Amino acid sequence: MLVMDEKAKHEAMMKKIVSGEKLESPDEITQEYKEHLLTLMIAQADSELSGAYGYVPWIEGAPTMAEKLAMANIVKDEVRHGKAMYDLLERLGVDVYKLINEDKMKHRMQVFYEPIKTWEDLVMFNFLMDRAAGHQLRDAVECSWGPWSRTMLQIEKEEWMHVKHGETWVRKLAADMKTRPDIQRALDFWFPKVNKVFGKTDTESNKEYQKFKLKQRDNHDVRVSWYEEMKPLLAGYGLVLPAITVVE
Repeated sequence: MLVMDEKAKHEAMMKKIVSGEKLESPDEITQEYKEHLLTLMIAQADSELSGAYGYVPWIEGAPTMAEKLAMANIVKDEVRHGKAMYDLLERLGVDVYKLINEDKMKHRMQVFYEPIKTWEDLVMFNFLMDRAAGHQLRDAVECSWGPWSRTMLQIEKEEWMHVKHGETWVRKLAADMKTRPDIQRALDFWFPKVNKVFGKTDTESNKEYQKFKLKQRDNHDVRVSWYEEMKPLLAGYGLVLPAITVVE
């Protein structure tokens, strides 16, 4: 009977997903769907908080008072994004305290383990990574899990504000012949690392995410959208964008 119940739940759930309806209650999702959902949401939650921690030293390290305030605001946004994600996870029965304090946010994207050493590193990371996050969040906004979709709508808006901060500084540093080599070096360093955050192409897990409408596109399609948006910007700044690579 339990197998039949799960099968009936799966069929009812898929009917809603295919019709474009949002799923709202844990009672209407299968264990398989929940496991895929948690994988994606935990990775995002840990990455949001890790991103905030990475920016913290740059409240002190920013070159001007206005930039110290900008960094403080970005940190505040990222911590709030992390809290919003952990709140969603808690409602699904996840031990959030363990994720943060015992697991030490081990599900974060690999790029968040890299130290940000210079101001040029900081603003290039800001330019590349927040833009990458914006493209990934677009899929989450359109996802089938209603609580996540609505939360992502607000987070997406704020991530694009962060992107504009990175654009302003990359353009400024690239325009100065004294600092252009430094910002080019930062681009060369961070680009391959951010290129990887989208994940491997054409994987079975990504096909499952797409089936459940937890993702809308293949990882490489999202990577290409990110890349194509940056090309004219960086060319206009006089910087050389490395070639995009497929992650397999």
